[in-house]
Amino acid sequence: MTYNYKTIVCHFDSTPRAVKRLQVSARIAERFDAHVIALYSVMSPLFSEPFVADGGAFVAQELLRYQERKDAEAKAAFDAISSGLARAAEWRSEGGDAATVTYEHGRCADLVVLGQYAEDQANDVTPDFIGRVMIASGRPVLVVPYAGEFPVIGRRIMVAWNASREAARAVTGALPFLRLAEEVHVISFNPAPADDGRGPVPGTDIAPFLTRHGVKPTVSTSTSRESEIGEQMLSRSSDFAADLIVMGGYGHSRAYEFVMGGATRTVLQSMTTPVLFAH
Repeated sequence: MTYNYKTIVCHFDSTPRAVKRLQVSARIAERFDAHVIALYSVMSPLFSEPFVADGGAFVAQELLRYQERKDAEAKAAFDAISSGLARAAEWRSEGGDAATVTYEHGRCADLVVLGQYAEDQANDVTPDFIGRVMIASGRPVLVVPYAGEFPVIGRRIMVAWNASREAARAVTGALPFLRLAEEVHVISFNPAPADDGRGPVPGTDIAPFLTRHGVKPTVSTSTSRESEIGEQMLSRSSDFAADLIVMGGYGHSRAYEFVMGGATRTVLQSMTTPVLFAH
């Protein structure tokens, strides 16, 4: 049986970027004959806007009214684009902690689509949202950059491979894309044999696996300072003209709320190409 994407959960919010990632999700769903769920869940303004005790009840009431207007505007934005989507989408709306809601729904999907956190723009989620969903959902997470247009994803794919558990899960989660790609480039940074000295060099180990799945990868290696691997990933993906990067996420830090893995942090902050992560 061939694994494919059949259910895609796309996180939707009240920012203009939500429409773009839903359009991306619908195009992916059309390609794989999948069902799309637009999941609306956002951070409550009661938590994002501090207010003092004096007049607190009044301010809280106003914030709730503001939230109601924002929720209605988001649903209106969804309704306005629904008929023009490449694939019809189901609307779901749920209150509570946005990350928890998203990863709980994501566990019953094949792919979760999120938006890059924009530090200089309004956001409906907290900065740790992507990390929490990635780690707790158990599913591949496709992060769409907040800037740019992405009419095609997965024609030219760069896989950042280091033989880690996270990278292995990312490759498996990306197999539907990889099988249909025109070109797949596997790159390993600072490769070395396994700790026991008997294992293959990363890159040469995953290539036969991909080949047996109908993928024809090219493999290369590169050297870089550990602190610069994230920048090198982005640079090499640009050189390759990749429209999708596949990589493991948070491989070096369990305390993701406080310290992200260096390459994950860099890619999430500076990405201009969609990235499929897995943990």
